[in-house]
Amino acid sequence: MKKIVLLILVISLQVFAAEKASFGLNVNTDDLEIEGRTSIAFAASDPDFRNFYVDANFINADETLFGLGFFVENSPTNYENISFYIGLRTVFTEHKLGSSFTAIPIMFGAKARMYLGNLPKSNLGLKFAYAPSPLAFQDADSYFEYRVEVDVSIIENINVYLGYRSIDTNYKLLDANYNDALYIGFKFVLE
Repeated sequence: MKKIVLLILVISLQVFAAEKASFGLNVNTDDLEIEGRTSIAFAASDPDFRNFYVDANFINADETLFGLGFFVENSPTNYENISFYIGLRTVFTEHKLGSSFTAIPIMFGAKARMYLGNLPKSNLGLKFAYAPSPLAFQDADSYFEYRVEVDVSIIENINVYLGYRSIDTNYKLLDANYNDALYIGFKFVLE
């Protein structure tokens, strides 16, 4: 377990060296999540890819969940404080009874940047990911995740955030709520 966390930290630091990137850590009384995302513009050497991102997360709860995704994020014309994203993720986990779970959920999300007078810059984010049976493999039947998150920029490049996540990993033989938790964390952010 420690080797996996260390590997993700090393990879995340490489990701964090990019131009548009974030690296975060959140916890509650039962789990730990490490997450990172970066723009692929630096790898593509093409500014047209500045809104394309790769992200990864690792959750250590009763079982370990690893996710790797690709998405496109953009703001509607004349609405720079709102952004939407769509993409795909690959999710891997294993139930404590030995069932293997792999799914490729379709991911949708939105983020609103809020500037409230003298208060620090804040963001409100929503995320949904869903994989029906055709996108679920091995012992998996379906996958559904949603998150609500609020973050506040406490100092330049560092955000503190509070969120709620619900992750359902439904297997062919049983339905399991993988995680249903409130969490708090911090992110290093480069934009």
